[in-house]
Amino acid sequence: MFFVKISIVLSFIACFIVSVAGAPIQETNAQRMARGLPPSPPRFGRALPGMVMARTPTQVLAAKRGQPSSVPPMQMSGRIQVRNPQNKQPIGNVKNTNGTNPISGVNALGPEQDLHVSFTAPPSGSGPFDIMATNAAFPPPFLVGASVAPSTTGVIGLGSPDTVGFTNVQQTPPNSPPVPSSTVPNTMVESAIWSFNPGTNELMAQYVNPDGSKPSTVIAYDIRENVLFFVGDIDAYNKNNDLPASAVKLYLVPI
Repeated sequence: MFFVKISIVLSFIACFIVSVAGAPIQETNAQRMARGLPPSPPRFGRALPGMVMARTPTQVLAAKRGQPSSVPPMQMSGRIQVRNPQNKQPIGNVKNTNGTNPISGVNALGPEQDLHVSFTAPPSGSGPFDIMATNAAFPPPFLVGASVAPSTTGVIGLGSPDTVGFTNVQQTPPNSPPVPSSTVPNTMVESAIWSFNPGTNELMAQYVNPDGSKPSTVIAYDIRENVLFFVGDIDAYNKNNDLPASAVKLYLVPI
């Protein structure tokens, strides 16, 4: 009985060796061509040495998604034009002077007194980012931003008549509440408050309150005082005010 089992096992091993030995050996294309045979047809599902497997459309799209965007940021420059929000008619360009709040008002002295600015923004125009005065006739700082006077709270919003100044300021972090001014005592400032619409060239502002909240930010113009400023509620500001102001919009006009 023992010898019968041994015979069966040996027969099985012998069959296995014969089947393996009889299996065709996968030749390389170079070996086949040396024998005068055509190259082997491609075998799908695995890559042979030296073979570059084609990627599927799904794999190509996935690879593109993983790559950084090749669209560069926008480099913009020009003048800041103040317009009536209803009829879009120009009121004037932001001025460039040596006086107090040198970039607060609208220029009426000719194009040589217009403020020139530049900024860098993502292709979408989303902010916040800084706007730099490039032909400043005033000492630094040279960024266009918001300034909180010592006598005010620096808080704007719906239902509040409080305002924040529009003037030149030092650089401050994006989305930051006002920080102490480096040049004007007891004054708080913000610079990175701007965003841009590439389709219309409109410049929008988003002021950040001292508590970190982001109120509705209206750009207003007092034509009598020739002053631009920020307010959260233009109607609340004008209520019981002998010097009412108008909401305006700002647009970049290329030079």
